[in-house]
Amino acid sequence: MKKYKLLYFVSEDEYFITHKINQAKTAFKFFDEIRIMCKFSSYSRKIKLSGFKTINFNFSRKSINPILNLKSLTKFFSIITQYKPDVIQCFALKPILYSVIINFFLKKDVKIICCVVGMGYLIINKNFFAKVYKFIYFFLLKIFINKKVFFVFQNADDYYLFRKKKIITKNNSNLIRGSGVCTEKFKSNNQKKIYDLIFHSRIIKDKGVFELINAIKILRNQNVYFKTLFLGDLDKENRSFISEEQVNFWVKEKLIIWKRKTNNVLPFLQKSKISILPSYREGLPKSLLEAASCKLPIISSDVPGCREICINNFNGFLVQPKDSESLSKSIQKLLYNPNLIRKFGKNSREIVIKQFSDQIISSEFLKLYKRVIKKAL
Repeated sequence: MKKYKLLYFVSEDEYFITHKINQAKTAFKFFDEIRIMCKFSSYSRKIKLSGFKTINFNFSRKSINPILNLKSLTKFFSIITQYKPDVIQCFALKPILYSVIINFFLKKDVKIICCVVGMGYLIINKNFFAKVYKFIYFFLLKIFINKKVFFVFQNADDYYLFRKKKIITKNNSNLIRGSGVCTEKFKSNNQKKIYDLIFHSRIIKDKGVFELINAIKILRNQNVYFKTLFLGDLDKENRSFISEEQVNFWVKEKLIIWKRKTNNVLPFLQKSKISILPSYREGLPKSLLEAASCKLPIISSDVPGCREICINNFNGFLVQPKDSESLSKSIQKLLYNPNLIRKFGKNSREIVIKQFSDQIISSEFLKLYKRVIKKAL
């Protein structure tokens, strides 16, 4: 009986650990061998101990240099021809493009599962350079995509965008909402609440960081004081990177408390009252799923991805993106209303249990693997 091999292609090992490891473990029900390919920093040993083999693939997420990208593609092609996977499951925009291009030239029948986990820079930015980049990206996808490629989306907005661009059809795409969250692990307890707000994400401009800081300043000028925890690291490879000096300045001004890195976000969620993410656009943010599972109400932008988990006036407030004034009003409205915090928090957990638990999401991916493997037979 043939043994099937899966290549899991993500940008960085930290993303795999925080978002995909449980989902990847489920894949062992269909694959005899799974290799994780990404840029490794400090999680290689942990990934290996979980039963996965690893391939270090060092590439730049933001580089558009054609020579550097051609070198990366050549290296990727060499890895594929050597490893000979039956299925490549790739996450994020550049791994998707790389996989689709390489698959076009492969003689071996390799199936590609492209997981669109957010459009980020491709959609958020409206400048000339971003428009050119978006045009080239979708143009290349159209050229190189074939019948061996399957797309998975986390939200309906991204799905219909690709349908509109005529990159996908109903037959080669699916909607699986998010990475799932372990509701048995992520739950509330009776710990004293230390933080009023928790912003649990990468600290980049596109997450609405400046709007949140401005909202905090607006409320401070009205003599409304509260503790806001920033739980997340910088991302120097992101085009909306925020400098360490800037974040430290906010800390010095006592606008925020900053915990840069942690392997366990749960205690911080359990010590917080409200989860906030005024992002410009998301796939489906795991940070909000984890917070909702811990019975936290949510304040977030009314944008793709966020509106999937935050239902306005049911488990939180949706505000217009890039609107600090609206954000400050929602914070003030919820902050001093403990009954509403409890009500919204209870509703948050119900949403996660019914729609976004890891059991539900893993089950959807198992169905997908079965479908893809059947095609490979």
